[in-house]
Amino acid sequence: MTLFKQLFRITLITGFLLISLVFVARFSCEKHEAFSQQHERIRYVFNLDLANIPQQDYDSSLAGLSSLLRMQLHPRDYQTISIAPALSQQQSLTITTPHNKSSSPAWFSNLFSGTPQSYSHTIHLAKATMLVTVSNNVKWLSDHLWEKALHYLMEAFAAFTVYGILLFVWLRRTLQPVQRLSLYAEQLEQNPQSASPAPRTRFLELNNIARSFQHLAQQLENHFRLQAKEAAHLREKAYRDPISHLGNREYFLNQLNAWLTKDEQGGLMLIQAKIINQSYRHKNFQKGDQLVRDIAETLNSNVIHSNCTLGRISKTEFAILLPQISQEKLMALAELLHTSLQPLTSEFDTPLSVTIGLAITDSKTSASQLLAQLDNALIAASQSPANPIAMSPGEGSTNKGKQYWHELVSSAIRNRQVYFHFQPVLLQNEQVYHQEVFSTVRQHDSSFSANQFIGALDELSQGTQFDKHVIVNCIKQLQAEPQLPPLAINLTRSSVQDPAFHRWLNELLPHHHLLCSRLFFEIQESCFVENNDMTQLLCQQLTRFNVGFGIDNFGRHFKSLEYLKVFKPAYVKIDFAFTVQLNNPAQAAVLTSISRTAHSLGIVTIATRVETETQLERLSELFVSGFQGFIIERQVSKHHEPLTL
Repeated sequence: MTLFKQLFRITLITGFLLISLVFVARFSCEKHEAFSQQHERIRYVFNLDLANIPQQDYDSSLAGLSSLLRMQLHPRDYQTISIAPALSQQQSLTITTPHNKSSSPAWFSNLFSGTPQSYSHTIHLAKATMLVTVSNNVKWLSDHLWEKALHYLMEAFAAFTVYGILLFVWLRRTLQPVQRLSLYAEQLEQNPQSASPAPRTRFLELNNIARSFQHLAQQLENHFRLQAKEAAHLREKAYRDPISHLGNREYFLNQLNAWLTKDEQGGLMLIQAKIINQSYRHKNFQKGDQLVRDIAETLNSNVIHSNCTLGRISKTEFAILLPQISQEKLMALAELLHTSLQPLTSEFDTPLSVTIGLAITDSKTSASQLLAQLDNALIAASQSPANPIAMSPGEGSTNKGKQYWHELVSSAIRNRQVYFHFQPVLLQNEQVYHQEVFSTVRQHDSSFSANQFIGALDELSQGTQFDKHVIVNCIKQLQAEPQLPPLAINLTRSSVQDPAFHRWLNELLPHHHLLCSRLFFEIQESCFVENNDMTQLLCQQLTRFNVGFGIDNFGRHFKSLEYLKVFKPAYVKIDFAFTVQLNNPAQAAVLTSISRTAHSLGIVTIATRVETETQLERLSELFVSGFQGFIIERQVSKHHEPLTL
């Protein structure tokens, strides 16, 4: 219960009791006064001078006395008047008021008027002694009190209504500073980093509380900034080469291993720059470090492929991972890089100062096998001084082009050959947070996972069609199964950047507002880092419709994590590269740091590809809130049937 309701209720009850007390007091006074007036008028009549009453005989005296009593007493004062001789057996006289229907309820008459009271008085006349008995009129008394009770009750009701309205307005206005302070506290709890300044009031005590809140918000802001800096520092220390500022060997191998688990086609490039050794040997370390930075800058500026990974894996070698790239584009990029690096070698008269080895893969293999292929390609490139670029023989001829994947997906959508599998995310409290939707295309006894064709669709900016198909089918599934946990749908980069897709969502979601709270959209971290304008528009739109969103591959990019304050996602899925090799103290420290940064904003942190009990237990100790993977799916399936659409 709010403070306003509590105070309003207590004060309203107090006012009701006071008004009721006033009503009872007024009614009691009125009742006492009515009784007293009747009694006083009767006593007054008994004390009148009776000298004018005829004294000739008994009958004339009786008639005169009755006339006098009727004239002096109003019918409202008496119910009956009885006149009888006190000593003789002569006739008596009884006067009764007319019997009209009472306007008061019977229960009221029984409760407040009671039985008639009789007043007797002996009157001595010249020739007779009369005993006069008068009973008061309880009917008139009951009607009179009922009329007054209604009148007082209406006045009390009017006073209580006015009192309640004035009390409501006064309390609402008086407690406005408390309400503003309460809203500020809620804002501070939900997002302490973006909370507005604490409101100022005219009350000293509230200003002290507001000042404390403001100080707390500043401390939380500083704490978050320190956490973000710590996470960035630990990531750079563990995974970034200090000279080139590219990923180091461990980072590149982690990304390569994570990519290989997706069974996705792509290419790799290994660049060997022997001039680095000569620069260190014949010049100085500053010149050598500058050459390394120049090479890294050249690579960064020329490689614009989406989701690519660059790393310096040895003193003289740079590696590039390029998902969803064709053999022709890989060769063209290698020639561009070789040409761009040539100006850096002009100071050194060394043949084959830069050699490039290439490899294409579209089937499952290991990182060591790919690196061995690249080493062999470098050897082949070194044997061709005119064009020191060589492609590793093997699976390049089987590489499928982007247009092939586009036609395959379009055909699958038309022919309803897209199938969905739901993998649950389990929180530490054993509750299913959501189920991620994994898409598969099945054609001609062949099965293709989304990882194999999503990159090609993004390259062609055709991911929107596929995302729409997935969203529509998931909404149908949620409508058909009200008990189904929320579904998380991965969005392609092209959909995030497509205004037409935003408009389509804006038209679709209002028709399914009851399902919006059961929908999540997962967006790649690269969209938040590289295309944050369109991503922010999409996130604002989803928030407006109460649709949650999360960040996939969280922590992959060497960027500050402070962007979390701006977007405030519901959850983040930590990049797989940070959740392997948890026995490595440096990697565990990085995972803990980035998880704590998200955790401090109330964001759920989820580790994916959890395959063993040991991995699950270790992750539970590192600020990870939820888990997803084979072991989690098996654990949930013990209680529920596997979900496939």
